[in-house]
Amino acid sequence: MNFVKYSTYILITLACLSDRTILQGRSGFPKDSPGLDTILSCPELVNRFYLDRKEQLFWFSNGRGSAELRAALKACIDSGDYLGLEPADYHYSTLQLYTNRIPQEEDSLTPLQADKIFTDAAIMYGRDLFRGQGMASWVHSDQFSPDRSFPEDTALATRLSRTYSTSGLRELFNDIEPDDSVYRLLRADLKEWKIRNKVAESRKLSVTLNHWRWIHHFHFDRFILVNIPSATLRYYEGDSLRLQMKVVLGKPSTPTPRFAAYCNEIILYPYWNVPRKIAVNEFLPVFKKNPNAVNLMNMQVMDSRGKVLDPVRLPWARFTRENFPYQLRQSTGCDNALGVVKFNLTSPFDVYMHDTNFKLAFLSDRRYYSHGCIRLEKPIELANLLLKEKLDSSFLVSCLRDQQPVYRHLEKQVPVFVVYMPVQVTDSAHLAWFPDIYRLLQ
Repeated sequence: MNFVKYSTYILITLACLSDRTILQGRSGFPKDSPGLDTILSCPELVNRFYLDRKEQLFWFSNGRGSAELRAALKACIDSGDYLGLEPADYHYSTLQLYTNRIPQEEDSLTPLQADKIFTDAAIMYGRDLFRGQGMASWVHSDQFSPDRSFPEDTALATRLSRTYSTSGLRELFNDIEPDDSVYRLLRADLKEWKIRNKVAESRKLSVTLNHWRWIHHFHFDRFILVNIPSATLRYYEGDSLRLQMKVVLGKPSTPTPRFAAYCNEIILYPYWNVPRKIAVNEFLPVFKKNPNAVNLMNMQVMDSRGKVLDPVRLPWARFTRENFPYQLRQSTGCDNALGVVKFNLTSPFDVYMHDTNFKLAFLSDRRYYSHGCIRLEKPIELANLLLKEKLDSSFLVSCLRDQQPVYRHLEKQVPVFVVYMPVQVTDSAHLAWFPDIYRLLQ
C-alpha cells in the first residue's frame, strides 16, 4: 500500500475510534432480521454499516448498478482462491444464489437480510485480504492486534459504505493488499500452483501469503521476523532488510511457540535460570549421581530466598522430580547456555532470544535442538542495531566469569514475530521451500 493510500486509511481509522463506545452500546439487529446475528461473522460492523445508511439497501437497491456491484463482489471473492483465501468462508452459497436475482416472497431471506449477508461477506473478505485469513490459529499469542482490530474493521466498513461502483469496490480491495515485490511474487506463484492443481505447494504458499499480510499490515517502522521452517531471523527497518542470520529453534518435541510480542530489554552476561521441567528431568538425575557436577557445569543451587547453597552438603538422594525444592541457575560467562547476550521478550512464554555457547549448531541445515528458545548466530550485531549506543565487543568476547549481568533497556520496544512460513523469498527473488518441521500443515 503506498503512502497516500495508507495515510487515508489511518485517517478513517482514527475518525472511527470515537464511535466505538456508541456502537458497543447497541446490540442485535432490527426486528425484521431474527437470528441473522448468528449467521453473520461481523454483526457489530454490519449493524454500524446499516445505521450509517439508515437501513437502506446497498446490494439490492433499485437500479442496474446494484446488480453489477453484487457481481463484482462475487468476482472478487472468486479470485480469492488465487490469493490464499477460501471463497467458501464468505457466505458463498448465498452470493451464488442471489448475485443475479433478488429475494422473493417464497425465499427464506428478505432483501434486507440478503443485503446484510452480502455486506458481511465483503467486510470479512476485505479484513482477511488486509491482515490474513485464519491467523488466530497460527499464532499462540498476539500482543499487537487487540488494540488495532476494531478500528481497522470499522475503517473498512466505513469505506465500504462509501463505495458506489464496481470500480470503487475493486479499488478498495486493491488498496488494502500489501504492495511490495515479495507479496507480488508469492501471489503470482500461488496462482501458478493452483492452476497446476498442486495441493501441497498451494497450501504452503497460502499459509505464507496470509502470514505476510498479517505481518505487514501493522506497518511497523522496524521489526524482527523469526521464521520457524527456515530457522532464520531477519531484521527489517521499514522495507529494508538490515540483518539476517541462522537461528536454532525448538525440537519437534519441545517446539518454539509462535507469537507476536516485543523485545524490551537486552541483558549482557545473563544468568540462565533453568526452567523447572529441565531442572528436574535433565539436571537432577546427573547431580544425584555426582553433586560435584554442579560446580563443573558452572551451576548454582538456590533456595526460595535466592541464597546460593553448597551443592555438596545437600541430601541429593532424597530429591525426586516431585519434591525438589530448589532453583537451578547457571552463572554468567561464555560457557553459559545463553552465551553473553540475551534478548528479553514480552511474550507469555518462557522463551527468549539469546547467544549460545554451542556455535557448531549453526553449521547444520536442520537447526532444531533447543527446548523452545531462539539461539542467535549474530547476537551482538542484532543488539547493536536495536540499541542507541553500541556494545563494547571487547567486554563481551572477554568471557568474564561470574560477571554480574548488565541490563540495557531499549528506548522503544521492537516488535518480534515468531511465525511459521513454509515458503520464503530469497535475496535473488526466488522461492525457497522448507519442510513442515512441526507437522502443522497436515
